[in-house]
Amino acid sequence: MIRILTALLLFATTLSTQAQEVIPLDDIGGLHSAYVVPRDKFNRVDVQLIVLSGSYDDDEISGTAHFLEHLAAFSADTYVLREPRARDLYAKTSSVATIYTNSGPPRDIDRLMKLSRAVLYEPKLPQDFLESEIKIVERETFLRERQYPTRWLRRIALQNLYGSKRGRANNMIEDLPKLNLQTALEFHEKHYTPANVMVVISGKIDPKEAAAKVKEYFGDTEAGKAPEKWWLNEKPDPQLRTLERISSNRLQDDLIIYSKFVDLDWVDTSIDLQGEFFIGVTIFQARIREALMFSGFEFQSVGTDFFMAKNGDTEMNTFLEPMPGVSFEDALAKFEQAFTTLLDEPITAEEIDTARQRNAAHGRNAARGAQDFLRFLENVASDGLTPISPGTYAKLIEDTTDAEVLKFMEKLIEPSATSILFAQKED
Repeated sequence: MIRILTALLLFATTLSTQAQEVIPLDDIGGLHSAYVVPRDKFNRVDVQLIVLSGSYDDDEISGTAHFLEHLAAFSADTYVLREPRARDLYAKTSSVATIYTNSGPPRDIDRLMKLSRAVLYEPKLPQDFLESEIKIVERETFLRERQYPTRWLRRIALQNLYGSKRGRANNMIEDLPKLNLQTALEFHEKHYTPANVMVVISGKIDPKEAAAKVKEYFGDTEAGKAPEKWWLNEKPDPQLRTLERISSNRLQDDLIIYSKFVDLDWVDTSIDLQGEFFIGVTIFQARIREALMFSGFEFQSVGTDFFMAKNGDTEMNTFLEPMPGVSFEDALAKFEQAFTTLLDEPITAEEIDTARQRNAAHGRNAARGAQDFLRFLENVASDGLTPISPGTYAKLIEDTTDAEVLKFMEKLIEPSATSILFAQKED
């Protein structure tokens, strides 16, 4: 999944960037795939075990994938270190993947591999620990929902867009009391199968040693069938336009959520669209903010994020905060006018070049930190695609033509399925 937020930093660096290539490994047992990315800049090794299932794969109870993330990580500590919570938890659940990261100096590679392998074992933890962990997951969820009401509002808008509650339902809080060990174990059995798991080893390690370690710790896993991604090819009716009004005391101000589906049907995978997508998104964000924030006083804030699935299907979510006294209807009309006329003034070669440079600058900043490097690797890897190295990404950016950028932009503003939410702050 390519996840683009306005603050996301990616490696759109120049070709001179010192970044090693991604090397696929062969003798990997039943794993979906495995890779090594040698990198000597930091004296560390990182092992990322990526389960290619996340919150969108919750079957009945929302939050199950997140709850299992906790159980599997702490259970791995129990298997290897003989006690849960023996160290900080380095795991996270996204819409499409659950990622476990074990890091340490090169001499600890065997320990890191054991901890990664143990994630695939059936979670086993003391009963009192299980009960306390449910409470922790509940507190985390309450905190996130309270801090970021846009998470909840986005789910409602997307539920209306697709006509589907699974993975996008407005029931995170309601489902918390339903979290239980049995459902988590069933999710583990179904989704934590080797065929649904990728391993990425990066850092200061020889590729031959990495290959040997993957064979040693995962070579005995058996090939199987990965669970179906039912939601991946879920497309709304192109003519769909929904509008829902809600009110809540959880909001600080009135908000409009404008969710739009973009069917980029000329690509097979999201990798085929890297260059024009990132350049186009940068141009879009600059133009829409200029049209709404610098050319009038109807909005307090404007923010847009994008989600691109493995097959190139894209969701655009725009969050609009009208100024006091501006009605929902007037604010929406102003936004849609700006959106549909976004390309009336042709995009210039200078704009495209500026967008390239901005991505390059973000990439150079991100390259300074080991954690940013890991987030970069896991970006498309979360979809089960081959991780892209900074050098490869830079080449994609460099090879993208102005015509490809314009084609993407035209498709982005083309009429398509839309879901609109008017969220009013209660007094």
